[in-house]
Amino acid sequence: MNISLINIGDELLIGQVVNTNASTMSQRLTSAGMEVQRVVIIPDNGDTIRQTLIDELHRSDAVLVTGGLGPTKDDITKSTIADLFHSTLVESPVALATIRSIFERRHYELTPLNRQQALVPDCCTVIDNQVGTAPCMWFEGETINRALHLPADTRKVLVSMPGVPYEMEWLMEHDVVARLRHYFHTSHIISKNIVVQGIGESFLSDLVEPWELSLPAHLRLAYLPQAGMVKLRLTARGENADTLRHDIQNAVDGLYALAGKYIVGEDCESIPEVVASIFRRRRLTLATAESCTGGFVASRLTALAGCSEYYMGGVVSYSNDVKENTLGVNHDTLLTHGAVSEETARQMAEGVRTRLHADFGTATTGIAGPGGGTPDKPVGTVWIAVAGPQRTVTQLLQLGDDRQRTIERTTNALLSLLVKEATM
Repeated sequence: MNISLINIGDELLIGQVVNTNASTMSQRLTSAGMEVQRVVIIPDNGDTIRQTLIDELHRSDAVLVTGGLGPTKDDITKSTIADLFHSTLVESPVALATIRSIFERRHYELTPLNRQQALVPDCCTVIDNQVGTAPCMWFEGETINRALHLPADTRKVLVSMPGVPYEMEWLMEHDVVARLRHYFHTSHIISKNIVVQGIGESFLSDLVEPWELSLPAHLRLAYLPQAGMVKLRLTARGENADTLRHDIQNAVDGLYALAGKYIVGEDCESIPEVVASIFRRRRLTLATAESCTGGFVASRLTALAGCSEYYMGGVVSYSNDVKENTLGVNHDTLLTHGAVSEETARQMAEGVRTRLHADFGTATTGIAGPGGGTPDKPVGTVWIAVAGPQRTVTQLLQLGDDRQRTIERTTNALLSLLVKEATM
């Protein structure tokens, strides 16, 4: 089945709000065996909403809409849909009960304006939004076919959801995706992620080309490059889930034969997730020392729930005084080799490991830019280090003059080196 997504809101078009709804919805739908073929962002304008609904319902089996369902005058999605389907707005007991319950829990007065959110087109099925006051509305069958002059046996669905991301996510997870799968009897779709580091996308493509060309027709490969790493996603679609899993595993085995030394993890969306999986499974602990990354390594690690099981803490040591007095970097090392050096990175990693009593310590020190470079150490020069129970390893990176990209690439390179050391 094909799906169109319509995200409504002036704030999306002017860049005031990032449209995270589209990516979240696409991920959930794709993993459920449905194909998103179009994403459309439109303003809070009745004529535009109406025409876009008509266009996308003609193109796709299902259209999912977010936005424009609040209590204010610019929230016109509901009334526009009602007009399109020649429907009248009626008060939904389900929606009203939810709204009333939310207001009571928050000790708010239920005003007439807020009560209007319980009004829905009389041709819809209300899906209870238990985490917000805007109802979710499901339209199907004759309602759509009659309005669009489609054959009576045409199967179409329109779902209108609130634009608040956590409300949309709750509805997708608890009802909408399952309801779509049941209505359209979708096939199985199974994906597997392989995280690769240490080789560029084009070089990786050349390396695995014979393997990629031999993949069965029902297996699709996607290259998803990120700063300093590439994520490969294998996706299989078909009627038998066990067969799909078997085919994907065979493909993964073939990939390891060609590119195994570059693979740092499976079934993870990011390298921090790979680190988390390894450190939990092996009951290892970690501490970080950062200079040029300014806490970005720690931020990536602690963004994951449960990181306290393995992450002890970190030190952001921008100044030489902090490197020396907090991490134990030798004063002569800083004078002789400088803050951006292999020797300093090594002592930072070993120092944070010792002081925070961790199994592994990591360090970053470099020139992120845009200024501060020298002929010997140009902008983008970075040293990283990983200190473990058996040894300390270091690596020199030359990453260019884009500050944020240097920070991101340094973080991914460091965590990839950590993964290799922790799995030796």
